[in-house]
Amino acid sequence: MRTDFILDFETIGQCSRIAPAIDCSYMTFTWDRFLEDPYTFEELVSMAQKSKLSIADQVKNYDFSYKESDMDWWMQQPKEVRKNIVPKPDDLSVTQFVEQIISYLRKSEKINYWWSRSNTFDPIILDHLAMAANKDKLLNEYIPYWKVRDTRTFIDSKFNFTTKNGFVPVADETYWNNNFNAHDSSHDIAADVMRLQTIHRAENDLEQTTR
Repeated sequence: MRTDFILDFETIGQCSRIAPAIDCSYMTFTWDRFLEDPYTFEELVSMAQKSKLSIADQVKNYDFSYKESDMDWWMQQPKEVRKNIVPKPDDLSVTQFVEQIISYLRKSEKINYWWSRSNTFDPIILDHLAMAANKDKLLNEYIPYWKVRDTRTFIDSKFNFTTKNGFVPVADETYWNNNFNAHDSSHDIAADVMRLQTIHRAENDLEQTTR
């Protein structure tokens, strides 16, 4: 059985070296299910683990930084997405976050591949945080750098770069438009797993799932 891992960070800013992480959603998924017992978007969202990080901890203790214009961009997002940036008492420190994600991986099956949307962003952020917590070597035991794959490149190559790599991955587009929230990290990883599933099913002459 093949077990993969996917993660997505939401950040204030676009520089992977210094942008504070707002939150990170991640989960393992079973590639074999794509054909035999396909996931639904709702199921994947419920499976996602979301860790919210303390922006203050990153800025004060690790020299992460952002511009006022970066915060302005978030203030222009829909209410459901904007609420994710509001500080909470239980926001995780960098060390707590890294320990949490390692604990999750330790309890999972061995990871065959791990995925992100652009390997010049999320894996770099994760590595930066792990190094700050002095746990980069331990994290690499569970998700080695050479096992990371990029969902954008995978999707683009399958369509010969002729379609949007953020395509709607379900047959019911009305359902998708009413339920998918862009820039919600748990929705973003669920969406990309659905896209991987849709492509794999098409390659095996199976229909796209409704939801």
